[in-house]
Parts: sequence; structure tokens; C-alpha cells
Amino acid sequence: MPEKLKIGSVPYMNAWPLVHGLDERSDVALRRDLPAALPQLLRTGDVDAAMLPSIEYFRLAAEGLERARRAAAAGGLGGYVALPVAAIGSRGAVGSVMLFGFAEPDRLKRVLLDPASRTSNAMARVIVTRCLGSRPHFVLPEEIGPGQARQPDAELVMGDRALSAERPQAKWVLDLGQEWDRLAHKPFIYAMWVARADGPLARLTDVLAEARDRGLAAREALADHGAQALGISTDAARRYLLQQVRYGFGQKEQDGLRVFYRMAAEEGLAPDGVHLCVARPAGATRSSP
Repeated sequence: MPEKLKIGSVPYMNAWPLVHGLDERSDVALRRDLPAALPQLLRTGDVDAAMLPSIEYFRLAAEGLERARRAAAAGGLGGYVALPVAAIGSRGAVGSVMLFGFAEPDRLKRVLLDPASRTSNAMARVIVTRCLGSRPHFVLPEEIGPGQARQPDAELVMGDRALSAERPQAKWVLDLGQEWDRLAHKPFIYAMWVARADGPLARLTDVLAEARDRGLAAREALADHGAQALGISTDAARRYLLQQVRYGFGQKEQDGLRVFYRMAAEEGLAPDGVHLCVARPAGATRSSP
């Protein structure tokens, strides 16, 4: 009997359709963790594949370039490949990546980021600088000491808690999925399945594709459960899972990911010179800038 596939995913509702039924399989060990924790699990081999934040793919791939030069088994592809099975993305408003503003957009001095996801943080930085024309200081909650109790000029809230987040004192609110669509006219990819290049790619692809098909068919039931768990309306939960979040990872989505990578690299948020490597169904890979 083959070894269990070790798969890591985020705990958020938007990932539920992609891992539906995996925790019931005897040949899979499913682990849920925050987006920021998953890269290390993939790096150390604690998981064979992970629903990796998109910005982390490029950072991991850059780290793997030197290892790939030393180990031909990695195929010269940076050691990690995206699986063309599914992703968590949007094309327009997404509802779960929200920027609340407490000062005028052109007067932002300090923006509070969310420690859970470096992709959402990078997205916020790109949009604030390119769409709002501001160059504020971006900080994480742990960077705010007791002598810095002043309210930030804007705050990023992401994930499930963003679906019900309220900031009554906010002067404006931006859905960053909508703002990205206006900026780039491309889909945005928040996370995608990434595996080690020398891993069981064909088996992972089959298992994850089966979970995807089962989960997409069960989205209404998953949304109903999510509404109760998160304390939001059933209509809002169904709109989120069936309309706002998109799960494709085809050419258009990959093109949008490349655009985000280039912008992030220009802002110093991602390493230069990394290509998106996507595994072929048979386990081979292709690389594109």
C-alpha cells in the first residue's frame, strides 16, 4: 500500500470545496494551518503538497534554484511546481480581502497588515501604492508597541473574519479583489496547489482533482455550514462560495498570477527572475516567465 499523501491546506471556508472529503480518505493525511505556516511545511517535507499563498510560491522557488542546480532530480525548475488542478482566486469583488480606511486615501501614513497571509499583504501594498498613490509605512500587529497606540490610517482584514468584519469608524472600504480587477483586468490568484518537483505529482493531481470535483458540487451545502459557523447570512455565504471565489487555474488565471508577480517584484516584495512552473498531467513540467 502506498504511503499516505500529506496535504496542507488553509482552514478558511474558501478552501473547503478543494479539500472536500480528503480527511475521510485512508490514503491522505490532511493538515490545516494558516497560510503563513504552509511554506515551511512544504520546505521541510512535512507535506507533499500545500495550498500555498501565491507570493510564497515565488519565494520558495527562488530558494530552490540553488538546490535545483545541485540536484538534477529537481529538473532545474526551482524544486517546486504548481499543480494545474485548482486555485483560490477571484475576478472582481471577493469579499474576504478588505482594506478599511480611517484617513483620506492620499494621506495614509501607516497601514496595518494581516499576519495570516503574505499574499494579501503584498496585494494590499501593490494596490495602495499603484491605485491610491500613497507610500505609507506598512506594519504588522506585533510591530506596534505600547508607545504606538495610535489607530492606523488603514487596516487590512482577510479570510473568514473579513466576511463579517465591521469598522464603523472607517471612512472608506475597499474590496481588494475589485481593486485588482480595475488595476490589472486579470484574475487574481490568492493561493494554489504547490508540490515538491520530485514528489508523487500524478497521484497528487488525481487525488486533488477528485476532491475538487466533489467539493464544487457540494458548495451550497458547504456554504450553509459556513454561514452557521461564521455567523453570516446563508445568502452571503452562498454568494461567496458560488460566485465571488473562483477555483480555476487555467491560462487566464496563470497570466494574472504572472502580472501580480511582476508588480510584487517591482515593489521589492518577491525575488526577481523566478518563473511559474506548472506540472503537466503526466508529471512533466513547463516553465513560463
